[in-house]
Amino acid sequence: MMERNYKGIFSKMGEGLLEKFIEDLKKELEQRPYDPETLFKLGVAYSRVGKVSEAREVYKKLKDIDKEKAKELLDIIYGT
Repeated sequence: MMERNYKGIFSKMGEGLLEKFIEDLKKELEQRPYDPETLFKLGVAYSRVGKVSEAREVYKKLKDIDKEKAKELLDIIYGT
């Protein structure tokens, strides 16, 4: 599991990489808005950078497409 509270220089580097990854996933979703794998990855990435409300919005979309992946995402968001 990825640690949320990075320390030092790796904190900014990790956050920057995740923010770039989020932007890439959002572009991918423009082409395939109902792709469960991409939605799942986006939700996880949002969760990792502390954007819980955005992760929950992704969960809401995902639960109508793939209930199992949605449950897995919810577990990640709330750390269960």
